Amino acid sequence: MRSEPQHSFSKHGWQVSSAQFSSCSTYLATGSWDKSAVVYNVLDLKPLFRLSVAHSLPVTCVRWLNRDLVTCSADRCAALWDTSNGERSTLFSGHTGWVMSCDTTDNNITTTSWDGTLGLWDASRSSPIQLMSGHVAGVWDCATLKSSQVIASASEDCTLRLWDRRTASSFSTLAGGHDDSVLSVCWPADGQFLLASGSTDCNILLWDTRTCKAVTKVESHTDSVKELVPLPHQPGVIASVGDNSLKIWDTSDATNIKLLGSRSFPTDLECVAVSPDRLTHVCGGVNSTTYLSLFVGVDDDAHADLSSKYKDSINRLSEEDSNKIFGFSRPAQPTKQSDIPAQYIPRDPGSPSRGASHDVTSVDSVTSSYSVTSIPPPTDAELSSMISPISISPVSEEGCKRESSCSDSGVDVTSLSIC
Repeated sequence: MRSEPQHSFSKHGWQVSSAQFSSCSTYLATGSWDKSAVVYNVLDLKPLFRLSVAHSLPVTCVRWLNRDLVTCSADRCAALWDTSNGERSTLFSGHTGWVMSCDTTDNNITTTSWDGTLGLWDASRSSPIQLMSGHVAGVWDCATLKSSQVIASASEDCTLRLWDRRTASSFSTLAGGHDDSVLSVCWPADGQFLLASGSTDCNILLWDTRTCKAVTKVESHTDSVKELVPLPHQPGVIASVGDNSLKIWDTSDATNIKLLGSRSFPTDLECVAVSPDRLTHVCGGVNSTTYLSLFVGVDDDAHADLSSKYKDSINRLSEEDSNKIFGFSRPAQPTKQSDIPAQYIPRDPGSPSRGASHDVTSVDSVTSSYSVTSIPPPTDAELSSMISPISISPVSEEGCKRESSCSDSGVDVTSLSIC
């Protein structure tokens, strides 16, 4: 597996916190700490519209829901946007802490929050169907196993939980594998029992959800593993970002995870997204830049021919041209530092992340500087000591008023018909 040289473009004024391609791979959405979200046409990387002040505080996550876009924010709200006109169709209010991430399936939305809960939402109503409690600290990420409606969540409390969306209840806790906050989670293959998680301890763990035991640990990055995503139509293959690198892993053999490829970037990374057609991937940097590259030879030579439709467009672009479209000023930092999750404290885009510096290596470098370890499972006593009581809090429409911090947004829009 190799990647074509990357194209970088900067349409945000602060670090890029999240990115995702639409289901047809033609459109790319990014969210940023500058409170905005931008949708691009991947064929020419031109912004189709920008939600100029999508939220009153940083945007932490963007996800497509059919043709619409969901954004999550530090303002304790999530929102659904109509991409045909850029108008907000629903404001989701109910969390009491930062909304850290979300996952979408069919017409359903799952959110995670720094208040320690997961929210279950219907796209048509502003109040949650349920707020699910169980974690004893903030929840960073979630991922839904589409074939069974099982939700996996990753938390600051160093554990993961499995939830049944149909009953809105947690039925398993995965504990004892990570030594620090669990920041990211994904299902490497739909319909299977293996779960991958990434942590501040710099490791990726592979879990057997039938036994709730960690199977394999990979010392994958030199800094926190910020995000894990599965590669579409490549069962068992996942991408990870941490420090200033993107890595591709084959987890199909749970006892022997293999590094398939790696590349480094000029800045530390916050997020990664892979297009459903597997031709392109993007990484978002703390320096406000988005990096787009082409995957070539993911499984056969046909992708090299298909990628030509993107290659010509990317080669025509220059950083100078792409920067003419928007100009931004760096927003003021949040006044209450104590309200910010420790791993998410905003960093100056012009300075190294967490005081670390990284050398930029060649684009197609593959490194063997990682180790795979089969780890002993926790004892029953250790496991039970880390499981907290589970409570499910139904929230009524009446009891879920709009937060005062979720102000109406200004929108700069060009009409767009998605997929």
